[in-house]
Amino acid sequence: MNRQILDFWVGHFRSEEDFYRFVDEDENYYLTEDDDDIFVSPFAKSQNTIWFDQDLMEYGFEPSIQHFAEYSFAEQWLPVLYNRINEMNLKFEINSLVFVSHGQIPNPKSIENDEFSLMYAGGIEFEY
Repeated sequence: MNRQILDFWVGHFRSEEDFYRFVDEDENYYLTEDDDDIFVSPFAKSQNTIWFDQDLMEYGFEPSIQHFAEYSFAEQWLPVLYNRINEMNLKFEINSLVFVSHGQIPNPKSIENDEFSLMYAGGIEFEY
């Protein structure tokens, strides 16, 4: 079996539309990708990463953390993520999740503002 690490963010957005606007790839990026001031997505910008392979990313907006059980390899990472969330003492209900293959975002970080909260929960190893 091979092992890999995924970096996780849990968050709360006001709406599903706001969330997808934040994480979805900007289609115009590839028209101007030589410009160092253009990011592949608002999520990438929040992580100070111009571009990363979004094929190595999974994300979703759900009514609660339990609904993420259907995501890739969740049976391995979700129990660990539950424990991390309990330790984080979050001040919001989780309705969004982002995970990316480790190393795609060189310096992962949490982002909080008036629009949303997206907290970095660290890396979790899984087998595939």
